[in-house]
Amino acid sequence: MAQRIDGVEPFQNINLEIARGRVTDTFAINKFGYNGQVGSAWETVWDGNNEYTYIETASVAQAASDAAASADDNATILVQGLDANYAEVEETLTVGGAAGSVLFYRIHRAILATHPTGDSNIGNITVTCDSKSAAIITEDLGQSLMAVYTVPAGKTAFLVQVDAGCGKDNEHEIRLVVKHNGGVWNTKSYHSQRGGFNGIKFEIPIHIAAESDVEIKAKASATSSVSGGFELIIVDN
Repeated sequence: MAQRIDGVEPFQNINLEIARGRVTDTFAINKFGYNGQVGSAWETVWDGNNEYTYIETASVAQAASDAAASADDNATILVQGLDANYAEVEETLTVGGAAGSVLFYRIHRAILATHPTGDSNIGNITVTCDSKSAAIITEDLGQSLMAVYTVPAGKTAFLVQVDAGCGKDNEHEIRLVVKHNGGVWNTKSYHSQRGGFNGIKFEIPIHIAAESDVEIKAKASATSSVSGGFELIIVDN
């Protein structure tokens, strides 16, 4: 059935209208990540190939690359995250340059914006904050691949889909976990798969409160690559 929201013309696909910004006080988040070396212990699905370590003290961020001959220096990247009040913030940093001025408490995405010599990053660019690797842009990918997100203050997230793909035909365990404002991890979705791709849609979305960390973790019976992602609809409280 067609729906009318906030006086706009009736439409059939509400998800499309959310993406177009036509639904008031609502936006969508699509988070996806990749871990090329998942082992037998739980790891976060992100570029770091380990369990993600969260920022503990709001701090400025700095970007550096491991490219030979400083080949990525003077590239710029857009860093997105939250401040100590869980408000959304972002900042453009220069690779190989000074630290920025924004105090980040969470970082959930880094995007290559410009490059002095090409159209992609030559090495791995790491965003460091509070002495932690908060985001990594893997060589040639142009954006961090991290299935990690924190719900901003004053918002509620609704989980509508989670998915995962595995690079080897062995046993994998995949789970989506949530931690509210420094509390404990709760598993909200858990599935097993043997290679291939699996996606789960939630006909009744899962409620996730403001100031909650969300991430996908994986483990495998033998070292394997895992990709994973989740989709959220975010609404104002």
